[in-house]
Amino acid sequence: MFFNTPLYPLIGMLCTARKFSLIVLCSTLMACGGGSSTASDPITGDNEVETPVIDEPVIEEPVVEEPVVEEPVVEEPVIEEPVIEEPAVEEPQVEEPVAEQPDPLSAQSDTARAGKITGVNIWQLPNSPDGDRPDQCWLAVGSDPSGEIYISGHDHQTNSMLYRMYQSDNTVRWIGDARTASEAANNWQNGETAEKFHTRPIHHDGQVYVATLDNSNMNDGFRNTRGFHWYSYKIGQNRFYDLSATETNGVGAETLQLATIQIDPINNLLYGMSIPENKLVRYDIAAGTTTVLGNPDAWTGYFYTNRFMWVDSRGRVYITGGSSRGQWNQGESPAVFNHVWYYDPATGFGELPEFALQGPNSMEVGQWDREHKNLYTSDDQGNIYRFNDAAASWTFLGRPDFSESLKTWIFQLSADEEKIYIGLSDGSRPNAIYEYDIASGNSYELLEMTDLDDAAAAENFITGYDSWDSKGSFYIASFSMYDNDNVYMLGINPVEIKLVKGLLPERVEVTATMENGGNIQISRSGSTTASLDILYEIRGSDSAGEWVASAYGELTVAAQQSGFSVDPVSLSLPTGSSAITYQFLVVPDGNDYLVGNDTTVAFIQ
Repeated sequence: MFFNTPLYPLIGMLCTARKFSLIVLCSTLMACGGGSSTASDPITGDNEVETPVIDEPVIEEPVVEEPVVEEPVVEEPVIEEPVIEEPAVEEPQVEEPVAEQPDPLSAQSDTARAGKITGVNIWQLPNSPDGDRPDQCWLAVGSDPSGEIYISGHDHQTNSMLYRMYQSDNTVRWIGDARTASEAANNWQNGETAEKFHTRPIHHDGQVYVATLDNSNMNDGFRNTRGFHWYSYKIGQNRFYDLSATETNGVGAETLQLATIQIDPINNLLYGMSIPENKLVRYDIAAGTTTVLGNPDAWTGYFYTNRFMWVDSRGRVYITGGSSRGQWNQGESPAVFNHVWYYDPATGFGELPEFALQGPNSMEVGQWDREHKNLYTSDDQGNIYRFNDAAASWTFLGRPDFSESLKTWIFQLSADEEKIYIGLSDGSRPNAIYEYDIASGNSYELLEMTDLDDAAAAENFITGYDSWDSKGSFYIASFSMYDNDNVYMLGINPVEIKLVKGLLPERVEVTATMENGGNIQISRSGSTTASLDILYEIRGSDSAGEWVASAYGELTVAAQQSGFSVDPVSLSLPTGSSAITYQFLVVPDGNDYLVGNDTTVAFIQ
């Protein structure tokens, strides 16, 4: 996995003669700017009436002087033509979008309130500056590598909004919406709408991407739409942009609407899947252009498409389609939709019959492990699968012991790759979250939403996958259809929940500090009767302070020990990168332990 996120200033630390020294990492303010202008051909002309070449006695001299006469003729239009004025017209078109958009930090916000039990925080998404209500959120919660949380809301009619949960002050703020960003880019047509941001916010290289879906019906209604827009929130600028404003016709593709997107971080590409035609599209981030790739020949007609797809390290995109639910089933053929399909940039579309599915049920949710080796995914009935990247292999793991078939739109993989927290909603009983043990296949109901909050529990749907902060909490949305009640967002720490319910014997916190000798001291609280496996990450930054690579590992505090000292030289550092400075971070495992306030140590190799 590759990251390119600015490394925040680090505190100087002492190092030993073992190649470590006291380091102060500070951020460097760099200013860069750029703009664009449209070249305009100058108007030129010839004026030969005044040319005295024939009347002059010396022939050679007029030949030399003629360009002198013509030169002002060429220059005169350049000066008088609106070449000077043209940039004055175009410059505001570049700068205006930034100036016209409201400042996200001054927008209406909501501060976290505590849930009914320890380990739960609750927010309600505020209206946009224009008063648009975010009363729905379909699978649209995500995070960036630093643990900042992003959530999209929409009114399912006119506009879609993007929000950010700032860990620094525990507030949720509006950071942009489709109409405002497109109007700032002069790319919003009269009568245009943005019904949904149905796509999960995807982070890549300092930006968070979403795309619009303006008609979600299984009919020809999408043909009456303009087409979808790509949008990007640039974290460093704290600004939201319409990326499709520079594309042909101002949209990614005419009439197409995207239900899901996915990043190919290695090749700097975005993929999206449309509904109901189920066409795969590709966005070249560097070029700013979209290509419609189509779909397999066997995929005919309109049918339910995957809400989750994935890209492996070879650049292959894995896709699924179909649904066994009566409300969405379109008569899908099992022969077509009971296995995984793919798109390979080199060979095109193909199918994988050996990647068998439990019926014609497309993937809804999923998450990679932190080292990007194994991907876990599930359909909306809770059937769980594992994809191994190195072997390109596929395994059906099982299904939690649900009492009934409910919609499963919550999927959170613990960092230690041992548990999956999977949610059930829209059934005859209260919405709930189960814990599924990957190794054994055992499961149990961890909590009901009524345990957490009465207001959020009154909503029909709970959704969200792959959305963890830096303290070991995952985030979900709770909402109903058209009830004029803004979306609730819940941060849930599963370790805290297990402690409250007596499912863990004691509270354990892990910290990391730098010793005077230059080693890293790892400490744990609680009893020491059993050993404890601790996850860590080492982030490498280049000479400019940019986070360029990460390495992952695991350390064990042995039984009868409350901690130990480790020499950074012995740790696995990121390789094959330009990193020169490093951060050691304790990673919450989402299963057994919590992290304390001191979890980060900086050092130099």
